[in-house]
Amino acid sequence: MTLAPLEGTNLFWLGSNYLWEFDNANPTTEFRQNAEAVLKDWLKIPYKIVEHRAGLRPATLERRPFVGLHPTHSRIGILNGMGTKGCSLAPFFARQLTDHLEFGNSITPGADVNRFKKFLLNKGTVRLSGHRNGQLLLLFTLFH
Repeated sequence: MTLAPLEGTNLFWLGSNYLWEFDNANPTTEFRQNAEAVLKDWLKIPYKIVEHRAGLRPATLERRPFVGLHPTHSRIGILNGMGTKGCSLAPFFARQLTDHLEFGNSITPGADVNRFKKFLLNKGTVRLSGHRNGQLLLLFTLFH
């Protein structure tokens, strides 16, 4: 679980999980109960839960980023699929994409979207990403 303040508010969020199997993207009672237990253990001051949200967090099937120009739509740039390491990977791959656009430099082959070029050219589409459930938000406020 992660606990983080929402800037400019007296709200905080608590989340998330890494469930890969789920029936739908709705909030679950199980997650809320687990999150509330964590919150109760962590905080020793009064608080009120004001909202419970859930969402889907995109994740690549092969757990590697997608970087570069779309193989069949060359005016569309892609910088996505950074996963849980996004804070550390995004600056590196953003620089690669920028250098590719500006100077024609190559992109790391394992991240280059062109690794899917033959699928996109032959079949038109390919399933590039999966999803994992993220019960990503329990909003709460502290009472002072």
